[in-house]
This record gives sequence, C-alpha cells and structure tokens, in this order.
Amino acid sequence: MQRRRFEFDIAADVDTLVQRSGIDLDRLRGKTVFLTGGTGFFGLWFLRALVLIRRRLGGNLRLIALSRAPHRFLAEHPAEGLDREVEFVGGEVTQVRLDPQLGVTHLIHMATTRASETFGGEDQINKLDLLYRGTRNTLEQCGNSLESALFTSSGVVYGTHTHDRVMESHCTRPETTEAGAALGLGKLAAEYLVAAFAAKQGFRFSIARCFSFAGQHLPMDLHYAFGNFILNAIENTPISIRGDGQDRRSYLYVGDAVAWLLRLLVEPKNGIYNVGSSTPITIEALARLISATALRPVPIEVMGGTFETGNFRRCSYVPATDKIRRDYPDLAEWTSLRDIAHKMLNPVTGG
Repeated sequence: MQRRRFEFDIAADVDTLVQRSGIDLDRLRGKTVFLTGGTGFFGLWFLRALVLIRRRLGGNLRLIALSRAPHRFLAEHPAEGLDREVEFVGGEVTQVRLDPQLGVTHLIHMATTRASETFGGEDQINKLDLLYRGTRNTLEQCGNSLESALFTSSGVVYGTHTHDRVMESHCTRPETTEAGAALGLGKLAAEYLVAAFAAKQGFRFSIARCFSFAGQHLPMDLHYAFGNFILNAIENTPISIRGDGQDRRSYLYVGDAVAWLLRLLVEPKNGIYNVGSSTPITIEALARLISATALRPVPIEVMGGTFETGNFRRCSYVPATDKIRRDYPDLAEWTSLRDIAHKMLNPVTGG
C-alpha cells in the first residue's frame, strides 16, 4: 500500500536548530561522522543539520550514512541535495563492514526497527536481535579512531511506572516476561554495549533516552497520534481517538530535539540523558489543540477500547529533563505545541 507522504521546506528550521545547539562548529572540522538509521524521521533532520555544518566548514567534514535502501530514500527527497554531500552505504546494521581507513571519529547510532515495521507487527525477537547485534557490529566497525558516540535510546527502557515525569535515576525497567518488552530491553542492552566499548577503547559517549517528538516529516499514517491527528486536520476528517484519550504524553519539536542531540554528540559527558518535553498533555487535549489550530476545526471522537502497536502500553510517557538542562543549561524547549502543529499543517506538497 502506498504510504502518504508530505514534503516541507525545513531549511530555515534547520539553520535555527544548528544555531540553538550552541556547538562550536570547529570541533567537527576535519572529522568523519558515521550515522546509522539516517533515513527515518530523525535521520532526515540530522542529515540536513550535518550537511549545513559541512557547508559552513567549507566541506571539511566527512559524512557517511548507512541505509538499507539509500536509492529509495534519495528518490523520496530529491530536493535535499544529500547525494552530493553524504556518502551513503547500503546494507544492514548487523552486517555492514567499514574500511578501517575511513577513520570514523563521531558515531550517531540511531538504527532500530522501522516505525512501519513496528506498526506492521514486527517480531519481538527480531527487534531485540537488531539492537544488540547492530550496536555491537557498529561499534566494532568504527574501531579505535572513534572519539565520540551518540546513541539514541528510548524512554521505553523505564517500562511501566507511576512517575509523573520519569528521571534517569528512577530504577524502573521493562518486565522481562512482558511480550512487548523487546524494544526496551534491546535499548538497555545497546546502552551497556556503548558504555562497555567506550571504557575499553577510550572514546566518550552520550546516551539519549528519547521520548515523543513531532514536526515536519513525522509519519502521519502509522501509530503516531500527533501525525494521525494532523492528517485528519489536513483532510478535514474527524479525529478518532482509540482509548479514553487520557493517556499522558509530551512532545518536543524535532528541530529542538536535534539541537539537543548535536550538543550531546559534540560535547559528550559519558552520561545518560532524557531527551523530550517535560510538559504533559493528554491525547484528547492534543487532538483539541490540533483541531483548533487547523484552518477548519474538525470533530473529535473518543472511541474507547485499547490499541496496541507492538510495544507495551504506557499511560504516562513524560520525561523529567532536569539533568540535561543542568549539564547543558542553554538548551531549551523553544517551540510550542501550537507552533509545531502549525508547521505540520502547512506542507509544501503531498501525495
């Protein structure tokens, strides 16, 4: 089935996020960045930011991105010019082989099960296997030239909990016997691998436990409530909420998130940090906000029942971000929910 896809002009937003990251661009001069998972929602934004940095360094930054289908990705985003700035490597993260002469200095490891695969019911053991073997192979391929590694983990590592805002110090985790726990357990295993390899090889690292995000290029036809509601508003169709609408989420703008992640990459402190918004909103309130922001408000239907997406249900999925704001005090939530919705409601093209 053909997926719905929209194009946006994000050039100004990318320029803004690079400025807001507060990084010293010269710290990347002459370096080689290897990015896995570079062709998803986050990957597109990260690649655009790195390309902008590369241009400002006069091309003195080498960018290498791993993708299972780089030609398809480039065909979907022909206007980005990524093929001229980024060296794409085709293959699986569990099997890719890199030439040691590449001298990778900075790793951004984001590869995991695709959102579409999770939506389609991807096997749980495959999820776990991909995270462990993919992370180990990636670290082995980067070798001793590595200076900094950024791993995008997930808030699912905290499992089911009762905290209003979960902190890095909260000792909660997924139940090992829970059927949908593979993603959380796999992320925890990958976190351990990053720290273990860093201790053995001497590079520094950041582990970003990522929560929920929204912004241009978020899939609108999968299991992301924000994206689904935006699509309803664009098509002027009712917003249907599965469940009672009272589950709590929070959403950080993807441009703000990539600014945070760039800072974690360039100034690693060997730490684990929550990355997300600390401002909660119920799913029903989110739907009402998006409807009110649309050109024409749409009706909202609360359907009741439950909806599973291959991961365990989280009634509250909101991070505390005190730690990252303390260690990197100039990072902030710059973009409001209403502004995020407005950006997403105005695509350049759609199809």
